[in-house]
Amino acid sequence: MKNTFTYLVMAALLAACGNGAPEGGLARKRAERDSLKAAYDALGIRIKEVEEWLAANDSTVKRNLPLVHAQPVRITRFDHYVDVHGSVKADRAAALYAMGGGRVRNIHVSAGDRVRRGDPIITLDNDVIRDQIEQARTGYELARTGFEKQDRLWKQQIGSEMQWLQAKAQMEQAKAGLDALVEQQRLSNVTAPFDGTVDDIMVRVGDMAAPQVPVARVVDLSGAQLEADMPESYLGRVRKDAPARVRFPSLDTTFDAHVEHVGAFIDPANRTFKLVVHVPKGGGHIRPNLLSDISVLDHSIDSAIVVPAGAVLEDVDGHSYVFTVVSGQEAEVRATKVPVRRVSEYKGQACIAPLTAGALDGAGSVVTDGARNLSDGQLVRISEL
Repeated sequence: MKNTFTYLVMAALLAACGNGAPEGGLARKRAERDSLKAAYDALGIRIKEVEEWLAANDSTVKRNLPLVHAQPVRITRFDHYVDVHGSVKADRAAALYAMGGGRVRNIHVSAGDRVRRGDPIITLDNDVIRDQIEQARTGYELARTGFEKQDRLWKQQIGSEMQWLQAKAQMEQAKAGLDALVEQQRLSNVTAPFDGTVDDIMVRVGDMAAPQVPVARVVDLSGAQLEADMPESYLGRVRKDAPARVRFPSLDTTFDAHVEHVGAFIDPANRTFKLVVHVPKGGGHIRPNLLSDISVLDHSIDSAIVVPAGAVLEDVDGHSYVFTVVSGQEAEVRATKVPVRRVSEYKGQACIAPLTAGALDGAGSVVTDGARNLSDGQLVRISEL
């Protein structure tokens, strides 16, 4: 530094001793500028060296180090679920039709009523069929009486076998006709096909009921199931009896269930297969077609290294890594870059495995925030939050 200042002084004296011609004055000023620039550069280098020394040795100077957040490395159980949307399907739900058709005469129940199998729900106008049944019953009684008389005579070997056969055929024919009319009358009345609840009555008294139009609906809510369309990529990962978690957003209700059936058919339209989850009894307000969120457990690791998913970074080559720090009494620690393999990820948590065995043993904490601009071995400060 002393030599530099001496040089500057000598340069200034030489410039002052020159002649006063304009050309000489210009040369002196250029020389003076160059001398001052050289001195400035030398001072800058020296100042930087002094600042670096002070930063390394003066404890009163606060170093401008990156501030990071870290979380202890956890070894715990890791569960991965597949999330899909499903809807409730009642085990038994039937739309009822008036098979014979006709005008609605009576409605015996209301929506919401409990019914048992065979209970009448809707009665149609069947007076014509009732009259036909009475006529058929009279004819059957006559044919039966005639056969019984002919049968007694035949047993006494009176009459021919042909007469006996004709009497028997007439009785059986009359019985078949009567049974057909009784069945037709039964079909003209709508009854409950099983124990359940009347969900809806779709006609009113006086309306015409046709065989192709439903008149009522009965559902059995004692048992229900959830159906969902699962992407075919999970066909080998989802199994029967796998644990599942079911949530109904509209009811704010969550419960545990299990997979009851895994479909074997892939729908070519959307490349999915059917998944059925059993709903336990006592579902409360669960109703058919109610939407749900289903999470099916597809794999689990009992002892895994679990870190926040945001802590796992990737380099330009697509290789995953994390930064670890060992926190202690020191305010400053070094960040260590550890190459890892991302095993699985779910709900913001990642399961990782180091590429080098034991690389995370004694790692202390993994950097969860502020790691993107770090380099291996860089000094950092750990936030207390």
